[in-house]
Amino acid sequence: MEQQANLLGVGEELLKEASRTLRDAAGPDALRQAYELYRGFYEAVDWREPFLVAVLSFHVVMLVLTVVTRRSEVAQSAIFITCASAVLLAERLNALAQTHWREFSSQDYFDKDGVFTTTVFCMPLVCVLVLVLINFLRLMTGVMIQAKRAQLKQRARTEKKKER
Repeated sequence: MEQQANLLGVGEELLKEASRTLRDAAGPDALRQAYELYRGFYEAVDWREPFLVAVLSFHVVMLVLTVVTRRSEVAQSAIFITCASAVLLAERLNALAQTHWREFSSQDYFDKDGVFTTTVFCMPLVCVLVLVLINFLRLMTGVMIQAKRAQLKQRARTEKKKER
């Protein structure tokens, strides 16, 4: 327990130092600038476009499936593979969308660097991937605890038999 507390303390200090460094590098009004940047992005996009509604619906479905199937390793693996594959294909999807945007959108959101695709398509999927990984760690910890308990029970039974 003391070792965990020490590790958490070290991690907390590293986060504080990183935060201080970022704050110093960005300047005192960095939060305001970031807020204005994100607000401008949000207002520039027509969120009622059918393809955007479909993309956002896909993200909601993946998030709900991640939460609902949190006890199933198979379902979580399928979600992980689906999201990871979608992120890996994002560059190709962006290039395809950049070529054919007139067929499904009123504006060309797709630049060669893929900023829009990364922000709207990839980032929510990466968040789902992180949730799945955290869940895998939770499941794995539970299995390790069960195995250790079984080992301790077996050891106790063996010692009882030796005492007789």
